[in-house]
Amino acid sequence: MDRKRLFASRVNEGLQEQQGGEATGQRVWEDVQAVLKSRMPEEEFVRWIAELRLVAEVESELLLAATDMVALDRVSREYKREIERLWAGMDPQARTIKLICWRTVSPELRELIGDPWAADADCDGTDGSDDPPLLSGGPAMMFDNLVVGPSNKTAVEVAKRIAAGLPTGTPITLIFGPQGTGKTHTVLALKTEVAKRDPKRKVVYLTAEEFMSSYLDGVKARDTSGLKRRLRTAAILIVDDLHRIAGKPGTENELFQNIREVTGTGGQIVLVGDAGPGETVGFGQRLRAEIKGATAVEIGLPDAAMRREILCRLARHIAVTHPEFLLEDDMIQKLNSGIRGPGRELTGAVWSLYTEANFGQETPTMDMLERVIRRHSGELREPSIDVIKKATLKIFPITRADLEGPSKMQAFVYPRQVAMYLCRTMTRKSFPQIGRAFGKRDHTTVLYAFRRIEKALPEDPRLADDLSRVETVILDMLDAGQT
Repeated sequence: MDRKRLFASRVNEGLQEQQGGEATGQRVWEDVQAVLKSRMPEEEFVRWIAELRLVAEVESELLLAATDMVALDRVSREYKREIERLWAGMDPQARTIKLICWRTVSPELRELIGDPWAADADCDGTDGSDDPPLLSGGPAMMFDNLVVGPSNKTAVEVAKRIAAGLPTGTPITLIFGPQGTGKTHTVLALKTEVAKRDPKRKVVYLTAEEFMSSYLDGVKARDTSGLKRRLRTAAILIVDDLHRIAGKPGTENELFQNIREVTGTGGQIVLVGDAGPGETVGFGQRLRAEIKGATAVEIGLPDAAMRREILCRLARHIAVTHPEFLLEDDMIQKLNSGIRGPGRELTGAVWSLYTEANFGQETPTMDMLERVIRRHSGELREPSIDVIKKATLKIFPITRADLEGPSKMQAFVYPRQVAMYLCRTMTRKSFPQIGRAFGKRDHTTVLYAFRRIEKALPEDPRLADDLSRVETVILDMLDAGQT
């Protein structure tokens, strides 16, 4: 390989980045990763996609390296086409991607590049052998950028105490909850925090799939000592996606033995699963007893305020490198109410909107947003004016007579204007039709209410939250079959 060409490629990319020129290969790769992250389970992304490294550009072909043949085969089989499709849409220089295995590259390339994973070790002061890399594209998973609220406050506090070396009651902690609610973010933030506080304190993070794979490889080779050494020297051992081990007695027994060894030497175990101790099924008696004796903390679905913050933070993160990607408050509100799933589904919708907006090169429109919501949640159902009224009355402590009556007290006018605004934005009813439904008012009254809410919304977080809460109740009522 031409040494000068390789170095020149790196230098040119650095100059382009400094001068605000065309997107560097690394920048494009981070954008591709961000979209993939929104569409995959976190543990799969961490294991397969975040491990890849962009190592060089040779004659308009970028080399994307996997750590070994197992990773290369998995990525080539399941993710290569999607990576190539996303890359083609994001790279203005129309370069191509080539997947390679780092262990089989030429000595010359290895000498020129060095260790592509060395930067991870430099970041956290460890050798990187047990570390999942920082996730590119989206914000790195740390406590600082983890949205905390009623659904995850206790779990996050427990994770912070473990990171600080403070007691949590038992040497084993189980963090459980539905998929997509930030469990992996919480434990990776724990790991990052330990690396910042005490780099010599070894933390091993691995998914259940990785544990099974390593164990079975050891069984085939008739030597599992490497896995034992890796796990049993940990001060903190984190096993993600625990439920995948259920029903596999050999793997389960190996995990049980390693848990006992780590806790026996004063170490801490953090298990991450989808069910609480009393609902865990498929495990043998010994491991089930360990789980039931653990400190168990649940992470639930985020509330409306947390969901809004998740959307706002991700939108701001994307806008740093794509200034055209601006989401107005009404778009955030529509996303919040239109996407009904956990945080992962919210972020997936934002990244889909980013793709819809020409990969962040265009300003998103409401039409784009509605297409994304339909794609993620199905066709939106239109509520009746009566459903909107009932939902408003569930949020505000007033009566139906107050809502429809002539009183101009602010305590009644404000909910009335909120309801009128939602009737206009969530239905196809005209201003006169809405006015007749609210005490036979003139259409100009509804128009005034709509414009007032629309004008105040961008600068009034209380108003945005009230609208979001009423919309949530409306959608709950529609889900329950009310129209």
